[in-house]
Amino acid sequence: MAAPETTADGGIPAPAPLDLIQSLANTLGTDPDKDQLSTREDAAVWLRAAALLPAQARLGSSDHTALLRLRESLRAVLAAHANGHQDAAAAAALTKALADGRIVVTVDPAKGVGLASAARASYSGVVADLAVAIAESANAGTWPRLKSCSVAGCGVAFYDDSAEATATKCAAHM
Repeated sequence: MAAPETTADGGIPAPAPLDLIQSLANTLGTDPDKDQLSTREDAAVWLRAAALLPAQARLGSSDHTALLRLRESLRAVLAAHANGHQDAAAAAALTKALADGRIVVTVDPAKGVGLASAARASYSGVVADLAVAIAESANAGTWPRLKSCSVAGCGVAFYDDSAEATATKCAAHM
């Protein structure tokens, strides 16, 4: 039997679609020289690898700046998850960053009601896909379990699979 997949910190990856959000949060590691979104070109490469940006689509300067703001607001919410408290400012910043997405409500007789991106080849489509992943994770009850490590200088996004969901540190700092 194969060993379970692990994240870079040795932890368990978040379940889909929350793993996409975990991956975005972890594009900035403890070494600022290893920021996977540091330039527009780097960000476009990451977004394409994550299947969020089609090959022909471009990422403009304002889109790149907005993506960095979205990641930072996401990391602030994950820090609040780890601290076990609500952070209204972080939640408001993430809400504002996600407002760039174009989302549609879908109705399917077999699958029920859901959310989907209404944009396909633009930054708004990227944001919509991320917003849908967050909404689906919240609906599944996994969203509050995605946290950022509270160890100074770490900040790695990790999935807390503990029974009580009280972990505050990534696997590398346990």
